[in-house]
Amino acid sequence: MPVGMTNEVGVLGKKREKSPATGMEVFKTYKQRGEWVELLFMTRAAKRGYVVSKPWGDSARYDVGIEQDGRFKRVQVKGTDRREGENYSCTLASNRLQAYTEKEIDYFAIYLLREDIWYIFPAKRLIGQDNVVLSPHSEGSLHERYREAWELLDSRKRASVRVTKGGDDTIPRKRRKSSQNGAAGDPTG
Repeated sequence: MPVGMTNEVGVLGKKREKSPATGMEVFKTYKQRGEWVELLFMTRAAKRGYVVSKPWGDSARYDVGIEQDGRFKRVQVKGTDRREGENYSCTLASNRLQAYTEKEIDYFAIYLLREDIWYIFPAKRLIGQDNVVLSPHSEGSLHERYREAWELLDSRKRASVRVTKGGDDTIPRKRRKSSQNGAAGDPTG
């Protein structure tokens, strides 16, 4: 057992190593931790009604596929516990340090291990960045709108995008239903 670790009896009587400092489960490798985070994402997505699939092997650029109403979406799942003050930093490149493209993935799902919080991002929001800094305790933070934003994955709710003042940030919002004559939001329809 690694120095400074404690044993705790978990589900099915198996012992799990926990960090005495954080109480978090300790994994022997980052690959094991990544696999656990992927399983956690798949469980939470399935609870929300998505059909979940996992590509065979490690050669696909996405980790999990989700399907709803015949629409398939590719999700790259990341987990982080790397703190920078009150913020968390997450590397967005693959473990081979290759950047992702919009042709390879549709969404990033980032899990903050110490907080048990998910951030769901459209891939185009983060493509081109090496990492992302998340501030779960800062109201009005840059990425607050993506915190637990599972509805972005929902094919039944179409999201349109509007550009904010700076022009470099997008905010998802619901698209208004069109009236009989086809004009969005036209009250005369």
